[in-house]
Amino acid sequence: MTDHDVRIGDEAVVPADGWTLAWDDRASGLARLIGPGRSIPVIVEGEGTDWTVTLHGRRIPVTVRSWRERILADAETEARTHSGPTTVAATLPGLVVAVAVAAGEEVAAGTSLLTIEAMKMQNEVRAPRDGTVLEVTVATGDTVATGAPLVRLA
Repeated sequence: MTDHDVRIGDEAVVPADGWTLAWDDRASGLARLIGPGRSIPVIVEGEGTDWTVTLHGRRIPVTVRSWRERILADAETEARTHSGPTTVAATLPGLVVAVAVAAGEEVAAGTSLLTIEAMKMQNEVRAPRDGTVLEVTVATGDTVATGAPLVRLA
């Protein structure tokens, strides 16, 4: 498994053999693609997962995700295409500090379902797709383990 998933649009990008990126001035985004006998200046802009690389005057949007971000994005895509009941599970262990939904509520994809605190960071758990909350299996103050069921959606 590679450390990062790099995509242009929906297409995975794999660096060409022998090519590397070398920073000239990272703070201003100036870098060079260095390959066999060549050095091509580029401008790299962005933060988080969304970046833009300017190469030969062409601005190319690039998505860079860690292995964890890639797994979560793949799970979210899978959940959206799933037509039956879906169980939303904890992706990390922690303390449930807020529950934002109740059984019977209609939710849209991306709606906050609950918040888990882990290592003093609060992480929102969002609905992977539109649906109806069938069951909330945790309450505020509960401690959950990775993989613990949190909410069932229809």
